[in-house]
Amino acid sequence: MQQTKKSDQIVLIFLAALTGINLLQSHLTELIFDEAYYWYFAKDLAWGYFDHPPAVAFFVKLGSLLFDGELGVRFFAPWLLSGSIYFIWKLIESPKKHEHVLLFCLISSSLALLNAYGFFMLPDTPLIFFSTLFLFAYQAFLKKERVQNIFLLALSMALIMYSKYHAFLLIVFVILGNIRILLNLNFWKAIGLSLLFYTPHLVWLFENDFAPLRYHFFDRADSYYKISYTTEYLLGLIGIMGFASPWIYYSLVKTHSQNKFDKSLKYTVWGIIIFFLFSSFNRRTQAQWPMLIIIPLFIFVFRYAINHPKFKKGLTVASSVSLVVICYLRFAMLFPSLIPFSYETHGNKAWAMELKEKTNGLPVIFTNSYRNASMYSFYSGVDAYSLNDLKFRLNQYDLDTSELRFQNKKVAYITNSEAYSPSFSVQQAFKNRTLKGIIVANFSSWRKLKIETETQNIKSFSQPQPITIINPYNVNIPIEKLELHGVTLDEKKRIIDTLKIKVNDYDAPIIKANSFMNLKISILDHTPENIEKYFRLSISENELPYGFNGEIIPIK
Repeated sequence: MQQTKKSDQIVLIFLAALTGINLLQSHLTELIFDEAYYWYFAKDLAWGYFDHPPAVAFFVKLGSLLFDGELGVRFFAPWLLSGSIYFIWKLIESPKKHEHVLLFCLISSSLALLNAYGFFMLPDTPLIFFSTLFLFAYQAFLKKERVQNIFLLALSMALIMYSKYHAFLLIVFVILGNIRILLNLNFWKAIGLSLLFYTPHLVWLFENDFAPLRYHFFDRADSYYKISYTTEYLLGLIGIMGFASPWIYYSLVKTHSQNKFDKSLKYTVWGIIIFFLFSSFNRRTQAQWPMLIIIPLFIFVFRYAINHPKFKKGLTVASSVSLVVICYLRFAMLFPSLIPFSYETHGNKAWAMELKEKTNGLPVIFTNSYRNASMYSFYSGVDAYSLNDLKFRLNQYDLDTSELRFQNKKVAYITNSEAYSPSFSVQQAFKNRTLKGIIVANFSSWRKLKIETETQNIKSFSQPQPITIINPYNVNIPIEKLELHGVTLDEKKRIIDTLKIKVNDYDAPIIKANSFMNLKISILDHTPENIEKYFRLSISENELPYGFNGEIIPIK
């Protein structure tokens, strides 16, 4: 009993020290681009955003109310990581764990990617915390189906889904590891209650035409398969664990399920690994996507080590090496001279302030860069916007109303198009990129114009096509300011060719505010059918790049 109390105290002291270190790093390290983007989310709290559910924005907003700058954005990240580690300690039910508390602290400090979420505020930061809470609640539910355990299970399921959509995989694989739980009425009560908690986001999805899901499942361009996608994914599985990865994965293979909870953990690891392995056949898989396997793997490797002394020695050495490298890299985020390349945390404030000076503090329009727009706005305090076209991807700037703030204003327009002779430029340290731009005296864009077609597919390019242009703005839009454009796409929805579009006739020279206009168009470049798979109509307003105006239509 005395040893149990002492080990629990050591864990709490360790977590207090870790939280303090991470808070200091949070304050001293410049933001990475994704963090700046989520800071942009948090400027306007909502039940959802184009790229993610709202949990990350909520924590950024709450922290920013307490502190300014980087610390405000990241303030809750150290607490969430420490909370995650605490729940993992509680999930390990071996009485021998109290004899090996220092090993637990070492593993906690040396899991490479896990430690990044101790000071970076990203969607995976709350995801990891709420996932450990979910597993804690699930373990408690298996022991006793009390009302408080049902409630905690329901709440944790909702919260992981508020963190990131692919958290659904964790719930699914936990259930598959204990499929008979679907016969349990109390479990279905937890499912129903979690859906009730999740209803505000479901309503938000409905009100926003399921924009995130439509993008990821229908509009997103996929890549042709490259063997590097799979090899990079497999190497990433090693990288997120650090130098101890051979010991960690060995413990997974050697660990036999002792109970329903263990079986669910094993299903989770193998299920997520296999799911994203198949995903790598279609697109590049980001290193953090399979992050949730870290929780059960942590439990397995620690339990195996405390029962196998020789294994423990090797794990201790490998984890110590990882810890040294992690400490070095954390210093390198603060001091660029420690590494031979620039990282995302290097020089962002410098280029933002230089751009602000060269543009005299004008609002800035970035072409195809929500990352630069949000980073610039964070460090300069100047309003910025990302103008996105067909060569890029949709994002939060397309979903919200930020475009309206820049209408008919003098702005700095950042574009690397050779059609413009730049009047200013700045250099970014990260990847040594150059941002060039011009001053626009009266900027005007209508990115939210929509094109609807009457048919579900294009049967022939030689036939005139009826279309409807919808104007959601509170201003009349002259037809002469619009140039229609068509693109053909392959089976991966990548642009293959551009087609000239002729507007045959229209009823009036303007599309009235909050109204629409029916017209017919002809596609002048007759592309043979069955070569491309899809077609999309687009609009260039005021000579800006072509936008995401029409739906993707199959060619048949």
